[in-house]
Amino acid sequence: MKIIIVDDNKEFREAFRFLLIENFKEKIKALYEAGNGKECLEIIQKESVDFVFMDKQMPVMDGIEATKKIVDQYRNIKVIAISFHSEFEDIKSMLEAGARNYIIKEEITTETVSNALEIK
Repeated sequence: MKIIIVDDNKEFREAFRFLLIENFKEKIKALYEAGNGKECLEIIQKESVDFVFMDKQMPVMDGIEATKKIVDQYRNIKVIAISFHSEFEDIKSMLEAGARNYIIKEEITTETVSNALEIK
């Protein structure tokens, strides 16, 4: 599978990349990073991607707008929202934009990621 991690926090992207490689390296064909939704869309235009781990709140283009564009233009890509925001309205806004799942950053574990990626 090919994955993009979209988050404006570079340290989070690096830590999440480490978790993915440590636990799923045999299943990952490519792993990309973007600092905002606009960068993510630029990658998607050039590369075929299966999953996008999308932060909600970012500069330039936030996760809600980017998720809507991805879902509208690339139906085969699954967007998984990742955020520190655990309020119902935040979760609802990302799911309504088209995210298939929502993981709160404090609750990221190998198991929550595996479930989101539908890896058995």
